[in-house]
Amino acid sequence: GLVEGKNLQIRRIHAQGEISNIPAMLQTLSSTDVDLILPMSTPVIAAACNVVKSKPVVFTYCSDPLAAGAGKSFTDHLPNATGIGSFPPVSDMVDFLRATMPEAKNVGTIYNSAEANSVKVVGVARELFSKAGIKLQEITVASSAEVLEAAQALASQGVDAFYIQSDNTVTQGFTSVVKAARDARIPLFCDDPITAKGGAVACVGVGFYKPGFAVAEMVSRVLHGADPASIPITNLTEKVVWIDRNLASQFGLIIPPGTPDAPAP
Repeated sequence: GLVEGKNLQIRRIHAQGEISNIPAMLQTLSSTDVDLILPMSTPVIAAACNVVKSKPVVFTYCSDPLAAGAGKSFTDHLPNATGIGSFPPVSDMVDFLRATMPEAKNVGTIYNSAEANSVKVVGVARELFSKAGIKLQEITVASSAEVLEAAQALASQGVDAFYIQSDNTVTQGFTSVVKAARDARIPLFCDDPITAKGGAVACVGVGFYKPGFAVAEMVSRVLHGADPASIPITNLTEKVVWIDRNLASQFGLIIPPGTPDAPAP
């Protein structure tokens, strides 16, 4: 029942990749007359959970909202915040990489340890790769300017593949990972279908159309008077598989028969 331009006004603010700007942006927005704040991506959600106290917060596009500070559980959360979490299908990614590269023993990943979503995803991936007989070699970065050096360091360590999860800092420097991977002839896998098209061999990850669609229902409920404290946080994972089959063929990778292959959004 809410239509932008008729009975709904939306004010859009973008951090332009500068994570350090996010708290001030939210403080400014919180001091205005907006009725609700809709933060997207873990850094914005984490800042909103810390900064916004007097406005309802309904979030989406987040791997792990609890790690971002939204609450103790999906039902025991901040009284003014609720939303949609979308934890990536890490197990499916590990299975896919193992199937396409059955001889792989070492996989390299890069992430910013200040991003709660990345710490949680890498922690899960570390355990799953270990169970699959694969060592996950990790390097942390504090800014996108450090990504190229980190990727080159992993390449020099002889990793068999790169696995990049949806770390916002690394996504900003994704072209650097692609360069290092191409220079060293190492296949690159990631869990974001949009980023994947920038040079990855394949993606087994999260699509964000359905979570974005679903959060609108929560936004509508809150704008019509519902208390965010009474609305449980929900996990909604839309699995997306995307493969650059030409690139996979160049690396001699084995694509399991029947693997779905949807174009990235």
